[in-house]
Amino acid sequence: MICLELSDKDIAAQAAVFFLAGFETSSTLMSFVSYFLAIHEDVQQRLQEEIDNMLENTGGKVTYEEVLTLKYLDMVISETLRMYPPATAMDRVCVKPYWIPPSGNQPGITFKEDDILEIPIFGLHRDEEYFPEPDKFDPERFSNENKHKIKPFSFIPFGIGPRSCIGNRFALMESKVALVYLMSRFNLKVVDKTPIPVCLSKNNAGPEPEGGFWLGLELRGN
Repeated sequence: MICLELSDKDIAAQAAVFFLAGFETSSTLMSFVSYFLAIHEDVQQRLQEEIDNMLENTGGKVTYEEVLTLKYLDMVISETLRMYPPATAMDRVCVKPYWIPPSGNQPGITFKEDDILEIPIFGLHRDEEYFPEPDKFDPERFSNENKHKIKPFSFIPFGIGPRSCIGNRFALMESKVALVYLMSRFNLKVVDKTPIPVCLSKNNAGPEPEGGFWLGLELRGN
């Protein structure tokens, strides 16, 4: 067992990194979810019904345990992460020589120790071999009936393995709670400046539409 002694300054610094490093990625996720809900009113309505039912059962309280029961919200967020993962690629360092044998028309690949591998997350998520009609927003891909069809390691929005994103659970719960409060109070609407389809900016490492997000909010009558 490795024991580390952390000072108050170390703990404060790590806490700051934990919150600040995930700010932009979480806000981007919530923005893209809101965008898809605005242009897919049927998805928005179904999600609102799920949220309304949860709040009715809890007397209007939003609890950690109840948020975890929102299966359709999970599906919507997962499909959004498939189409626009917060990190479009990740890299890894090869720790020992490895050979991938040929497959179909693809030749074999040899990796040497210390070789750097670039894994194209965005490309994997948009590969029609793994996701039919990859440019179509379809939360049903992640339903209980369909998610078993997803090939292992083809959906990795937060990376994979011991070096995967340490804050992914926090980011997901933060986004879910924010969306629960938003969708329980408002309808999301397309406005004149809403880009359809999205044209991604070339000036950012992560996915971000040119000109930002433009959506309308309408107070719900419930």
